[in-house]
Amino acid sequence: MSNYSQREIPMLAEMRRPVDVPMELIRACKDELAALNLCMNLSNLSDEAIRDALGIDKGHFSRLRKGRGNFPSNKRLDLMALCGNRAPAQYEAYRLNCDLVDKSKDAQIRELEEQLSQLRRAA
Repeated sequence: MSNYSQREIPMLAEMRRPVDVPMELIRACKDELAALNLCMNLSNLSDEAIRDALGIDKGHFSRLRKGRGNFPSNKRLDLMALCGNRAPAQYEAYRLNCDLVDKSKDAQIRELEEQLSQLRRAA
């Protein structure tokens, strides 16, 4: 049984689609831990809400936040979805000098190109 009151449940149930964090914040991260903490801090969720939603033990979560433990790699995507931002992925891409592609924007571009193509055929 969860310790959440009925008021808290809807907040966690509404996992936001992760958005990009401004690059100046990503560049300010000195390491992966800073990017993970940035992700969590920007969410405005409590540590308790994050760790409970991700199923991480309280002591282990405290060590993670301080850099004394490793964040479980199988929870990274869930963390970004829960917190509503892609700071850890953006940090990795920044360190590897890569660009991240927002698939939804790609799909929108393809849809617009298809509409333009249909309009040209109709004209």
